[in-house]
Amino acid sequence: MSGTAHRPAAFAAAIAALLLCTTVAASAAASGETADYVDIVLAEGSSRCAVEGVQVDAAPPATVAIDADEIDFDCSGGTRFDFAGDTAFAFDDAAGTATAEDVRIAATKFGVTCTYEAARVALERDGASRSYSGGPVGAKKVKGSFLCPGSVNLDRAEVVFHQ
Repeated sequence: MSGTAHRPAAFAAAIAALLLCTTVAASAAASGETADYVDIVLAEGSSRCAVEGVQVDAAPPATVAIDADEIDFDCSGGTRFDFAGDTAFAFDDAAGTATAEDVRIAATKFGVTCTYEAARVALERDGASRSYSGGPVGAKKVKGSFLCPGSVNLDRAEVVFHQ
């Protein structure tokens, strides 16, 4: 009988632990907490823009979408870069690449903003890490004044995915 007396207490403790775990998981999901994030660096000439810790919805090798509204680059040099649209990277682990089908970047220099689009931007992985880089990346003008060049090259792009 003594073993039976402990079962309700053990059962109650297990239920309490399960409820606590469920509540913590629901709180984390409701607050949008995720361990998946990305660091991005864009560089052209003496200009460099970087952002760290941008939360993303997934981790490689799943397709990773980057919300342009979540990016706030810290820039140095004469040109400021901003994402002008959301970007998604698909991964080919066998080839060691991360590819974005469509990347839109707004570049502001001397108060003039020009928006450029690059298609099928493929970055190469550094070893077995989730660090990818590439360049130059060519892009064509999709928006901006006559002062904007029709096409440009971004010297270097680096994207590091974290879990």
